[in-house]
Amino acid sequence: MTENNKIDIYKAMKEERQQRHQKWNKLNKDILFACGLKYKQTSSECFTFRNEGKPKVDFYPSTGRWRDTDLNKTYSGGAKQFVEWYNKQKLDKEGKSL
Repeated sequence: MTENNKIDIYKAMKEERQQRHQKWNKLNKDILFACGLKYKQTSSECFTFRNEGKPKVDFYPSTGRWRDTDLNKTYSGGAKQFVEWYNKQKLDKEGKSL
């Protein structure tokens, strides 16, 4: 395989990944906009959820991942699974995730 072939393959893979993430970004944002949860969109790539009685979570629509900032733990699965997960979450009396 020549160096030019490797470069072409890399460019094609990068383009495919970008298109996939754009698709996920739109799909996940549509779900978040319709879910009824309170959030703040800090950038086009991050939605922060800071609701009382719930863990502090950052959601990234282009990857479908979310991060519980208190536990420093990352989850994946897209917006639909995130909304289901988030609705089940509760904090203890000290404000820590259960």
